[in-house]
Amino acid sequence: MNDLGKTQKDYALFLPAISSFYVKQLEKLQKEGAPRVPEGLDLGHEGMDFLKDKDTYYHYPWGLYSAGHAQLDLTKLDGEPMITDRDRNKTMILGDSGGFQIATGVIKMDWANAKDPNDPARLKLCERILKWEEHTADWAMTLDIPGFASAPPYNAKTGLESFQDTVDISVLNLDYFLRHRNPEKCKFLNVLSGADEYQSDTWYEAVKHFSDPAFVKEAYGDESKALEGYAFAGINMRNMRCVLKRILKLREDGLLKDKGWIHFLGTGRLQWACHLTSIQRML
Repeated sequence: MNDLGKTQKDYALFLPAISSFYVKQLEKLQKEGAPRVPEGLDLGHEGMDFLKDKDTYYHYPWGLYSAGHAQLDLTKLDGEPMITDRDRNKTMILGDSGGFQIATGVIKMDWANAKDPNDPARLKLCERILKWEEHTADWAMTLDIPGFASAPPYNAKTGLESFQDTVDISVLNLDYFLRHRNPEKCKFLNVLSGADEYQSDTWYEAVKHFSDPAFVKEAYGDESKALEGYAFAGINMRNMRCVLKRILKLREDGLLKDKGWIHFLGTGRLQWACHLTSIQRML
């Protein structure tokens, strides 16, 4: 086993999206045994658990696991020991809140009442995802509603009429997370989205306060609940000019201090690994 993580330092990290199907099938094989293991794989199917640092074909301690395809009911959560029983001192899982799956209808939301601060269906969804992320992940994303949920063809299902609708619902979700999160269980990333530069600026101004300890202390009575990092989405993860503009704005607003993680959603291009490594070193 060759663990490059022990020799290669100070690089941007790629987080493979771990399939819930992979995790559940691995558990099934561990219980029932594999009908056939190819010759040369002496560790059997158990060696496919790459989060382990021993008795595995390779070790990769970082990954992304999404609420969009996971079992959110913690009373029914089984068959995922690769994730739930991992050594948290040696691994890091980033929890994806499933905003994409909500916008595309995989996770259901009561869109007709979603903009109501007291809508019980939205509050229940926030509760389920928050509890799942705190149970599952070390870092996680807050529950955003992507801007494309208000654009064709998705708006035909959501009924959202404008980009501002997605911002407003995302802010309501942020309020829920700040009121109910336990900072000792999981650290959270403030999602920064928007399809173009104008939307990116609008979104940022609406959500940046949730990363400001002074604002959070005044609004929620506990500055430790301020969000600990950022997830760059939309144009902020595909246009380098906007990436740099957003980082400089965060610095200007004093919102980079003491933040521990910046994640770029959906970014797997090789040249961006070089770009993001350079940005990481400069920060």
